[in-house]
Amino acid sequence: MLIKNITLYNYRLYKGVNTISFNFNNERNIFLVSGENGFGKTTFLHSLLWCLYGRLASDVENNLRKEVANGGYYALLKNNLNISQKAILDSIDIDTKYHIKKFGYTPEVDYIKQYSQYYVEIEFHEVIIPSIPCSNIKIRRGYDAIVEKEYIEIFIDNNKNELTNEIGPEIFINDFILNKDIARFFFFDSEQIVSLAETNLPSERKRLCSAYNEVLGVRKYEDLRTNLNNVRLRFRKRSNDVGLRNKIDHLIEERQKLENEITKCQSLIDNLDEQLISLNSTNEEFQLQLIREGNNATMEEINRLHRLLEVCSTKDKEYKTLLKSFLEYAPLAMMGNLFADTKVHVDADYRTSVSLSLIGERNNLVANITSDLMLMFNELHLDSALSFQLQNHVKDVLSKYRSIDKQTNILFDITTPEYKEFCSIFNYITSTYRSEFERLADDYKKNKQVLERTSRRLSIIETKEKDALIADIRQRKNEVEQNITQKNIQLRELLSQIGEKKQMLATVQKQISELLKRVDLDDLDGKKDALAQELISELSSFLRLLKEEKKVSLEQRIKSILNSLMHKGEFITKVVVKIDDDDMDIDLYTKDNTLINKDTLSKGEQQLYASTLLKALVEESGIKFPVFIDSPLQKFDKSHASKIITDFYPTISSQVVLFPLLYKELTLEELELMTPMINECFIIKNDVDSSHFVKCNVHSLMSTANVQSN
Repeated sequence: MLIKNITLYNYRLYKGVNTISFNFNNERNIFLVSGENGFGKTTFLHSLLWCLYGRLASDVENNLRKEVANGGYYALLKNNLNISQKAILDSIDIDTKYHIKKFGYTPEVDYIKQYSQYYVEIEFHEVIIPSIPCSNIKIRRGYDAIVEKEYIEIFIDNNKNELTNEIGPEIFINDFILNKDIARFFFFDSEQIVSLAETNLPSERKRLCSAYNEVLGVRKYEDLRTNLNNVRLRFRKRSNDVGLRNKIDHLIEERQKLENEITKCQSLIDNLDEQLISLNSTNEEFQLQLIREGNNATMEEINRLHRLLEVCSTKDKEYKTLLKSFLEYAPLAMMGNLFADTKVHVDADYRTSVSLSLIGERNNLVANITSDLMLMFNELHLDSALSFQLQNHVKDVLSKYRSIDKQTNILFDITTPEYKEFCSIFNYITSTYRSEFERLADDYKKNKQVLERTSRRLSIIETKEKDALIADIRQRKNEVEQNITQKNIQLRELLSQIGEKKQMLATVQKQISELLKRVDLDDLDGKKDALAQELISELSSFLRLLKEEKKVSLEQRIKSILNSLMHKGEFITKVVVKIDDDDMDIDLYTKDNTLINKDTLSKGEQQLYASTLLKALVEESGIKFPVFIDSPLQKFDKSHASKIITDFYPTISSQVVLFPLLYKELTLEELELMTPMINECFIIKNDVDSSHFVKCNVHSLMSTANVQSN
């Protein structure tokens, strides 16, 4: 499928009829549409999405989503009208507008259509629709600002077709042209596709999984299986078993209620995600304003500084208390040799004191033994002469074990506990006291420096915070941050609710399955049910094999494409695609099997990864559709840009339309490298209030652009 013509009529910057036509050449698939900033490159890309998807275009493109979120879809429709035409329309009297709105356009006021209407038209070539022979399809979506009505027309080979009327234009486009869930793989802004590398939000992972299922054709088989299950359910609703039917109906209602609640919660989550993106963007803008006003401190930093000041103040008190205890021993440490001499004297005196204590104890023991023996002799009633003789002999023997106290000069009369404490203090002062004191003094000094520096920083910030303008910005920033915190709390609560409801849903589904097995069917319905069950079983087996096959194929394709585009050689050695229900993520691993945090990749590498994912999914899908890329090559270095030009653009699609800003997003050297693949070039020229397309030669593109900018 290729695009033959694109026409913009009174759409935003494009006043009147503006048509761009594409030639076809199998060897040259690249088309350049260039213009200065603000001339309408992004508007052109948005017009295509609006033409195809209308209000659903906001599901594809972030900027459109923000625009719809800020003012609503009808405000977007009104804003799409060219501003100069809108000015003329505003000058038309109210009665005429009222007449047109009530009775329609009559011949005498038909001229007003040129001011009140706009449309975007896309003509496709080489279209293949099952069972409908055709070669061209033309889609036109427009809006009338007076009637306030949007319309869409589809022509197959220049004629209206019953199929488009029967199924509706939106479904026709979604099923036969391009599904909106995968549209962002064919219409993308290079600055925004890096979000594919940042799948931190559940909504982003869900959108990626949905696109994966659509691109690889998994969704159609899952829908078929669901339809077969519904058929089996209808068979059972016709059963004669009223009791079971009522129970099943009740459970089905409960299941539907839970599914609606889950959908509602998911919608709220998606909405919160969008609000958080907007709030974070606003918060960053306020931070930039503070920086411009000379105060680059964030509230987190201010709170961190207050916490740091508190910790440092507490440590300062603790260090002072410890230093005070250290200073009590300082005189002893300062005594040096004198303290060591004192230790020698104390040791000697303690040994002497211990020795004297032992002598006294032994003399007392000898005296007690002597006394006891004398008493024993007296009790034996011996001859007085013999008794006297024995007593003298015993005294002589025991006197050998009695020590004579010597007069000693003890300077330090110290007890054992006092001696042990003195030794402990001496050992501490002569061993670890110095190193610990130096470490403590160093820690105290460093903490004091941090304390003083933090105090000065806070003082400067608080002085600036008193400025009226900064205080106002800070207040608004704090309100936004509080709002962000509240939204994150709501997000966590909703995720918790979804988890609970999914568990309840699984329980209800299990109960329904058990009841369905017990329902008796008549012969005909029983045969149909058996066939449906057999088909469901085969589909389930087929889906498991298909998902695994597609998963392995996608992993290999991502790895191959990424390594071919990066200049780091075999930087990625393993790619793992993780799919869990409606959640999907992709992990990249290096040579040493280390998981790569995609948030740490440079913007250029993130864009390269996102581009790789796009190319891999497009190749896996086999979908033939033109690719439109805004801001190409912006984040790439010279080596990556060359790889993208030679290996990416020529192979991603049969028709690739690039919207570069010349010299910045596409240099002369890169243009020369791309020239063999370029089919046609167009310049968007601007005449103050309107833009239009001018076809030019690729060799004169740069010079033509210079003339336009000058």
